[in-house]
Amino acid sequence: MRTLLLCAIIMSATPAFVSAQTQEDRKWNPFFNLDQYASFIGKRGADVWGFRTGIEWNKTWRFGAGYNKLSSDIIEEKALPATERPFSDQDTVKAQLFFNFYPVMGEAIFFRKDPWQASAVFLMGYGQSYFSYYDRDNIRRPLYKRGVFGMQPGCNVQYKLIRWVGLTAGLGYRFMLINNPEIETRLDSPVLSLGVRVFLGEIWKSIRGKEVGDPVGPGRGNNP
Repeated sequence: MRTLLLCAIIMSATPAFVSAQTQEDRKWNPFFNLDQYASFIGKRGADVWGFRTGIEWNKTWRFGAGYNKLSSDIIEEKALPATERPFSDQDTVKAQLFFNFYPVMGEAIFFRKDPWQASAVFLMGYGQSYFSYYDRDNIRRPLYKRGVFGMQPGCNVQYKLIRWVGLTAGLGYRFMLINNPEIETRLDSPVLSLGVRVFLGEIWKSIRGKEVGDPVGPGRGNNP
């Protein structure tokens, strides 16, 4: 709850910062982010892979959508429901947990001093969780597949390595507002993320600069 309160305060203060910027700074630029999340599922450590892409406006707001997928192997013993008994010779099987999530996002940049940025980010979206096992014919079959709905507030720090690429790190919490009623394993968890951000707008500017014959790239000038 402290993370939620912090992000709410930051986002409420950001519009004043936006209005103080010059008119020429107010423009759209695309971005792409690859993320690796360290979290917990139940009492076990679990990694989640993901990406986000969208638009940065006015160097202050980012809006986009993405995809997250559980990449760790979470294996549990599961009793087969009656509908699955014809496909297996056992009443209990070893099954692997699957979880995917399709969030939309809003991010408010509240500190920017090159090469650093700090921001508050809020993700919310729909996904699915289920277990999967192999039947007697070695065919993978899903168990207890249901939709889930969750949100993930947090704060991020970005360090720009070069003009086109930066590194990101973040801390937040994953809340499952609607969980899978068939699965007891809890998906709520603190989340630590590490990622790589690609500034597609800067790449496009560099490409355009070369196309028009700029030998040193945009923004460098032709000083002797």
